Amino acid sequence: MTACRVCGGRIAAPAYETPAPALTSIMTLLDVPTRVYVCNGCGHAQCDEIPDIDTFYDTGYRISLNSESHDQIFAVKPDGAVIYRTDHQAEIARSLLDLPQGAKLLDYGAAKADTLRKIVAARPDIEPHVFDVSTDYASAWNGWIAPDAQAAYEVPEAWNDRFDAAMSHFVIEHVADPVGFIRGIRKLLKPHGTLLLSMPDVSANPGDMTVADHVNHFSEASLRRALAAGGFEVSLIDTTSFPGAFFAVAIRSETAVRQEQDTALVRQAVERGLEICDFWRISAANLEKRAGTFRGRKVTIYGAGFYGSWIYSRIGNDVELTAFLDQNPGLQNTEHFGYPVIAPNAIADDAEALFIGLNPLKARAAIGSMPYLQRAGLELVWLDP
Repeated sequence: MTACRVCGGRIAAPAYETPAPALTSIMTLLDVPTRVYVCNGCGHAQCDEIPDIDTFYDTGYRISLNSESHDQIFAVKPDGAVIYRTDHQAEIARSLLDLPQGAKLLDYGAAKADTLRKIVAARPDIEPHVFDVSTDYASAWNGWIAPDAQAAYEVPEAWNDRFDAAMSHFVIEHVADPVGFIRGIRKLLKPHGTLLLSMPDVSANPGDMTVADHVNHFSEASLRRALAAGGFEVSLIDTTSFPGAFFAVAIRSETAVRQEQDTALVRQAVERGLEICDFWRISAANLEKRAGTFRGRKVTIYGAGFYGSWIYSRIGNDVELTAFLDQNPGLQNTEHFGYPVIAPNAIADDAEALFIGLNPLKARAAIGSMPYLQRAGLELVWLDP
């Protein structure tokens, strides 16, 4: 039994459980099982806290620090042009925040703060501030953010009631106390200040349910509940601008916020959460079975991101893996788990199977657009059997 991190309700047993290893969002393996709990009270799903979580985010979680220009792919256009994640986040944030002239803007859990940098490039009147629970990113902040606008580990008390707006991109899914996290940001905003939160939408990106360090998997119902408990009135929850993610805009309330719960939204979230747990249980069993049929034969995995890495964690010891395929130029010509990462059209002629490590809701369309992966003798193995 465990307590829901959002509503405090009791959850009797995990809806999904699988033995170690668990895979993190930075593609490292942890020697812990994966357990997912789904709350009937508010529709929140959550996993166990990872071991030594403070140290992990202080010195182990080095997101996009491989190089100054490293970024993640958001989408690939039909002509092959790549849209990078922080470019798209910055565009969404500028649109949703509608910042006044000279606004003080805080990036909370900023990492390299590339999204903030791109906002400031388009709006040089904005006063940027950053906070993170690590000093690993300080070199990326220096030179364009004033030293007294940078903070690590603790936010200065002088920052209370200071900001017109705060944004936190893909952070809250990592924290053990999400309501406390929201309350902490509320203290930093001016009265009626604006908060922009982004986080994975597990219903549209089911792989998020098995990410070890994503200890929270929000539904719309649980997100609204958490924001109300944190002292915010919800203005907008956008699920279309960044497919697979929530972008929520909320206003600091100066009075207590009523924590209403839409029972239909909760029921929908619970059903979807249980459905995703069932999917991963079936998918893991199917992968194990298919890996057995390819034992000793040459296999390639499409995707060096989370889905491809998760496949590797389940079958890597059973097949003769030759390479990962990935469209991200920043990953090509590197190694992943000791195997080369190459462009999809460079797949070896003697590869006999390609395990597809992509969001199963989008995988068939993505692979279907690459005719060189449809050749005879290459069997495609999908996460959804």
